[in-house]
Amino acid sequence: MDRERALRTLGLEEGAQADDVNRAYRALIRQAHPDAGGSTAVAARITEAYHWLQRAGVEPPQVPTPPPPSQPDPPATAKADDSYALRLPPGDIFARLVEAGHQLGEVSYIDRDAGIVQVTFTAHNGVVCQLAATVVSMPSRASRGEARVEFTLDPLASGEAPPIDQVVDRFARLFRRAIL
Repeated sequence: MDRERALRTLGLEEGAQADDVNRAYRALIRQAHPDAGGSTAVAARITEAYHWLQRAGVEPPQVPTPPPPSQPDPPATAKADDSYALRLPPGDIFARLVEAGHQLGEVSYIDRDAGIVQVTFTAHNGVVCQLAATVVSMPSRASRGEARVEFTLDPLASGEAPPIDQVVDRFARLFRRAIL
């Protein structure tokens, strides 16, 4: 894909700014997403164009880094390649997952009741992937306000997804910086 084709796919002209790209992408993906009755192929083409423009230098405006929290984030109590156990109430974890998801890529699905956040992003190898994070309550530790976050990673285009532990570690760093 080249710049001209990516802009044309999003219905934009040369000189489009990052805000224009974001608005066009969100409007088109709402219509083309399979959950809205659209086509998977069309949604993938729109997402590919959006991510191509981001990599080519049309980046969304940077949000100023908020000041550090007054207290350090609670540490992860346990980490596996595809999950974290955290000392935070599930609702706080979910809100931070959404914020970290916006920093990683495009939050493509949110289900607060089920505790699911899905993020579409382009991996370092150029493959468009989807990371799903699910907050799972830990009944035996609920009184201490602990929950676990489980992750799954799938490529959305041809190619191989990066190792899940690398993506989870990157997401965890963004999670720790997320301010509610």
